Amino acid sequence: MHTGTDMAIHMKGIIMDSKFIRLVQSLDPLFPIGSYTLSNGMETYVQKNVVCSRDQLKEHLESYLYMLTFNDLAFAAKAYAGCDVRELDRICSALKAPFEIRSGSVKQCIRFLKLHTELDDYPALEQYKEQVDSGECSGHYCIAMGLFIKETGVDLSEALELYCYSILSSMANHAVKLVPLRQLDGQKALYDVEKKIPDAVRRSMAMEMDELGASGCGFDIRSMQHENLFSRLYIS
Repeated sequence: MHTGTDMAIHMKGIIMDSKFIRLVQSLDPLFPIGSYTLSNGMETYVQKNVVCSRDQLKEHLESYLYMLTFNDLAFAAKAYAGCDVRELDRICSALKAPFEIRSGSVKQCIRFLKLHTELDDYPALEQYKEQVDSGECSGHYCIAMGLFIKETGVDLSEALELYCYSILSSMANHAVKLVPLRQLDGQKALYDVEKKIPDAVRRSMAMEMDELGASGCGFDIRSMQHENLFSRLYIS
C-alpha cells in the first residue's frame, strides 16, 4: 500500500523526468533552431588538414571542450545563477568576435526563444525574448539555455553535461562527414572526450565573471577564416 509521501515522491519523479525530457528535446539535432548548419569552425580545420584522423578529432574536441568551459558553459551557468542577463548578453556579444559565430548564436537564440515561449509558459525566457525584440539585448543561445535550465528545474550540472555533449556530438558528426571518417571513428573520439565533460562543467560553474572568454583565440581565427573559404557546407 502506498502512503501519501510515497505517492508525492513518485509524482515528483514523474514531473522531473518530464522536465528532463524537455531538455533532451531542446538539445535534439532535429529541434528546429538551425544548430545543424553550424560547424563552429570545424570545416576550416578539415580543409587545412588539421583534423583529418580520429586522433586529431579527439584532440580537437578536447581543446574545444576546454574553450567551452570559459565560454558557452560558463555563460549558461551564470544565466542560471541569476546574473544580470543584459550584462551577460553584452559580454557574450563582445567575446564572440567571429561574425558568423556571433550571428549563429543570435539566430539560434531567437528561434529557441520563439519555440519555447509558444510551447509552454517560461517567464524568464519571455522576458529575455522581450529584451531581444526591443533591441535591449542581442540574444545568445547559451544564455537562453541557462535560463531554460533554470525554468525546467533540472539539476544544473546534469543539464550542462547534456548541453556540452550535444555541442561536441554535433562537431564529431560534422567531422565524420567532412573528412570523411568512419562513424565508428567519430564515436570513439567522442567517447574518449566525453569522460572529461563533468570536470569541465564543474569548472564552468565555478567561473568568475572576469574569467569569461579567457580562451578560444585559435578557434576564433579559424572561424573567421571560414568566412572566406572557397567552398562551404556550413554557415560557420
